Amino acid sequence: MAKYTGPILPVGSLTLLLALPLLAQAAGEVRITGVDDDLAKALKSALSITALADDETASRARVRYLHREASSQLQTALQAYSYFNPEISSDLERAETGWAATYEVDLGPPTLIAEARLELNGEGRQTELFDELMTSPVVAKGKPLDQQAYENLKADLLELAAEEGFHEARFILSRIEVYPERNEARIELEFDTGPRYSVSQVNYGESPVRESLLKRYQTVEEGDPVRSDELILMQRGLINSDYFELVDVQPRWDLADEQYRVPVQVDMRENKRTAYRFGVGYGTDTGARLSARQNRRWVNDRGHSMDTKLELSEVTNTLTSEYSIPGVKPLTDSYAVLGSYEQETTDTIDTEKWSLALLDKRIRGNQSWNYGLALEQEKFTFGDEEQSTLLLVPEVRWEISKADDRLNTRQGYRLGIELSGAEEDVVSDLSFLQAKLDAKVVQALGDKWRFLGRVEVGATAVENFELMPASRRFFAGGDNSVRGYGYKELGPADNDGDVRGGRYLQVYSAEFDYAVAEQWRAAVFWDSGNAFDSLDTPLKNAVGVGARWQSPIGPVRLDLAKPLDDDGIRLHFSLGPDL
Repeated sequence: MAKYTGPILPVGSLTLLLALPLLAQAAGEVRITGVDDDLAKALKSALSITALADDETASRARVRYLHREASSQLQTALQAYSYFNPEISSDLERAETGWAATYEVDLGPPTLIAEARLELNGEGRQTELFDELMTSPVVAKGKPLDQQAYENLKADLLELAAEEGFHEARFILSRIEVYPERNEARIELEFDTGPRYSVSQVNYGESPVRESLLKRYQTVEEGDPVRSDELILMQRGLINSDYFELVDVQPRWDLADEQYRVPVQVDMRENKRTAYRFGVGYGTDTGARLSARQNRRWVNDRGHSMDTKLELSEVTNTLTSEYSIPGVKPLTDSYAVLGSYEQETTDTIDTEKWSLALLDKRIRGNQSWNYGLALEQEKFTFGDEEQSTLLLVPEVRWEISKADDRLNTRQGYRLGIELSGAEEDVVSDLSFLQAKLDAKVVQALGDKWRFLGRVEVGATAVENFELMPASRRFFAGGDNSVRGYGYKELGPADNDGDVRGGRYLQVYSAEFDYAVAEQWRAAVFWDSGNAFDSLDTPLKNAVGVGARWQSPIGPVRLDLAKPLDDDGIRLHFSLGPDL
């Protein structure tokens, strides 16, 4: 009985035609038929004669020789795809471009797995970690032999072993025996995980913050398996803390003891303690903008930080300072005290607001929960009426988001829900309850098209709406609302036509864009929405076209929008991620 144990290369059934007689100084063409396009492309690349297709200097003798070698090369290539008995016919003939070689392939029957012996040894045998891989259907008896899947299975076994602390894992035996005359194969695989290593201790290098804080970033404890994914999570958390420019987390395998316990070494290079950032910009909502920021990455060795921002524009001016405190689990939890001053002036509104808030921020996977309690003092003027309101506002916001790429999104979504309110008998000048929902979705439609959808709705329950501060009323219109209208241009108006904001908000947007070049997209869109006091108020609609440039910090958008319910055309310019 013949037995094939040599190297197995990818191949399939195919046919090759070459045409003769040949002319010197003429290019040629290679065709493979009888198999699908992907396999034909792979087989074509395995042929030496393919290199002559664009070589007008190739001699006729060279073309004839490589044509004779093609059938053998195809048979060898098809072995990688577990076809060991293909039938190949070939032809070489004259063509308009010079010559044409055609190879027609009949793959024949696939090679089936007649026997598969997979054996697991070592400490990993006492766990269920490897059960799924060791019983993988890709090596099951009666299945077609898939050599690439077999190699992937071996790679998965080694990767899982490394992730779970089996540092010495290796293959004792890995063999495929092929019997071409029977179209059968026999697989033998012996995998030894070796001992499972555990963490003996975690040691830290020099750091500007206390070791007790660093330990709260730990994702492994003494006695835990040395799991690579947990060490990577710890490293990422320390980098995201912003205390460090560089973090290296490594198991010290060379210091393992006789019980297979390994110390983990964490070395860090501290960041600059204070970072400054200055900016100049422009937006059609705000006009020209200036910004300055100071980020004190750590105020003390307990890891507290302070981030102060000043933003000035033609419409709004804000000053905020946030003092942050790491939570018990600083990877996901933090607390903050936020002080802010906001001043805004539009054609119909003039408002000034001071606030002091306590914040509790929590992250759970791709979800975030933000709890707050804010004391707000706001003076606002509509027309000639000036009012002042004091509020103590508890609020909560929940958000979930997912994106394949945050800056250049082709697939993703974001959903946020926010609740806030105040009670007149508890510090506040009025009682109210307010709810908001905002959602965005980006959906790829083939290689070039995308759909972008946006929804924003809100509702307020309050008896005396006249006392409601301007910052907590709803308005519509602007770059990120209903395009075609100015910033906060839509909403209930007084007798003089001045927009004063509403109890309710509805904004909807549908947009399609198309990639016209590597970094450029063209868009068409429809926006609809309004702010109102009565639910039967009609929505304002606008349509438009736009251009998008994918910058390193997110899309830059230029839109031209035409209101369907009013006259005029409006230009909008904005910058920022799609979600």
